[in-house]
Amino acid sequence: MSVSKMESSVMNWLLEEENPSVRYRTLVELLGENPDSPSLRDLKAEIQGSEQVERIFSKMDPRGYWVYKGIGAGVDYVDFVTTHFNLSFLAELGLDCSDPRVALAAERYLDLSSPDGDYSRHMSCLYAYNIRTFIMLGYGSDSRIRKTIELMLSATRSDGGYLCEIHEGKRKTRPVKSCINGSTKALMAFAMLPDLWRHPRCKQLVDYFLRRDVIYKMGERGVPANRSSVLMIFPFHWRSNLLESAYALSVMGFGSRPELDDMWKLFESKRDESSRFVMDWDPPRCYFKSGKRGETNKWVTLYAYMALKHKEKAL
Repeated sequence: MSVSKMESSVMNWLLEEENPSVRYRTLVELLGENPDSPSLRDLKAEIQGSEQVERIFSKMDPRGYWVYKGIGAGVDYVDFVTTHFNLSFLAELGLDCSDPRVALAAERYLDLSSPDGDYSRHMSCLYAYNIRTFIMLGYGSDSRIRKTIELMLSATRSDGGYLCEIHEGKRKTRPVKSCINGSTKALMAFAMLPDLWRHPRCKQLVDYFLRRDVIYKMGERGVPANRSSVLMIFPFHWRSNLLESAYALSVMGFGSRPELDDMWKLFESKRDESSRFVMDWDPPRCYFKSGKRGETNKWVTLYAYMALKHKEKAL
């Protein structure tokens, strides 16, 4: 079922008042309503005091960061509860830097970036993840994020993907392949940057996914790239997943390419008889509780229909 034939029951479900974040993003990103309308400004204000948002902020240190087992005051890439993850979750929920709590945490975290825009050992799964987060939070023109974008553009590899520097050169007899996780985060980051879709680095990355029919190991059709690449996962974190690949490639206009046929077949298998999509997995211990594994999920359904919407535009 396409977006144009989307059942009213699914739309009504996404627009239920109990989840103002999903309601807001459905209205703006799926239905194309004006976010500056009075009703949507009121709805966005409602998000700031929602249960999900308050749960995340209740765990924040007053100085603007999240600590887990004594770790978190710096750029600490552990578990799913440190600062970069929580800022990403708040962005997904619909907040931005107009909220002073977000601004406090975001400004502090951005100041921890290195002169070249990196955050920790050139981990693409971290710095590309952060690019998407901070654009969503309203920092797309910030000089610190622009440096990180330049870093992503300059990080070239022979196969077109991305790899953290800690893995470069670890094999003595053959080149190290790019990492599907970091490459997927970069794909999601590029999806936020339409001015760069014609950039050679973006084209190389898209080709990296098309050559593997998106979800498979390079040169091994039918073998998943990794366990998570064939799962519907939300909220997004450092692992790759089916929902991100489908969404990002569709946003960039590649949704109808034949190389995506197998991916779309798998994608459709995640839809139940009510045309809602099921969440396969979510990161444990994180403060953003998006639903239960194995059940239909509003967030997954929203992103799934946004992917289908962009796929239709490319036909």
